[in-house]
Amino acid sequence: MKDESKSASDVKTGYHDLVRHDAIAIMPDKVGRVLDVGGGIGATSVYLKEQGRADRVFVLDIIEDGFLPGVDAHASVNLDSDNALAEIGEKFDTILCLDVLEHLVDPWSAVRQLTPLLRPGGVIVASLPNIRHWQVVYPLVVKGTFDLTDKGLLDRTHMRWFTRKSAIELMTCSGLKVQQLEGRLSAKRWRLANALTLGRMRGLFELQYLIRVG
Repeated sequence: MKDESKSASDVKTGYHDLVRHDAIAIMPDKVGRVLDVGGGIGATSVYLKEQGRADRVFVLDIIEDGFLPGVDAHASVNLDSDNALAEIGEKFDTILCLDVLEHLVDPWSAVRQLTPLLRPGGVIVASLPNIRHWQVVYPLVVKGTFDLTDKGLLDRTHMRWFTRKSAIELMTCSGLKVQQLEGRLSAKRWRLANALTLGRMRGLFELQYLIRVG
């Protein structure tokens, strides 16, 4: 009988559900108990579990079903609400906020609510869109346009964008310290452009900031 169950590695339904290998690269070797905020069906966190790096996966998302079998628990909450996380009732070694904080009216409140859910030595790993990317700056400065799109850097559902400085300010607003920060360069040609400018223009080529705090 054919096994019809899905693993995280099989998921290819869209950016919301893809395994985020770029973010995994800045996570601790052992992520333990994981809270995957805005994690969709749980692709990234379940992948970590399949690799033996996660022990338990709890997904918070607006969807209410269709989760991968490796998801141990899930809940639907409005992160823009006061005390939205008060009833979670667990603490975690790793909290993932991948492509989620920029969709909130008050991501600072969300970070402050998430921080007490960390176990001793725990970390939050987030990805945040870079407003200084040339795809934003060039049309804005040269053409006077700021056209939102259905997905990507100028996703029309984004409420916030960040610079490297403001990304750090957000993720440390509750007293956590930056452990690692990486700018995700958008394509090979922009990695070359960054090298040719000796990194001085790096902020124009970074699509996102990947940041780990703890």
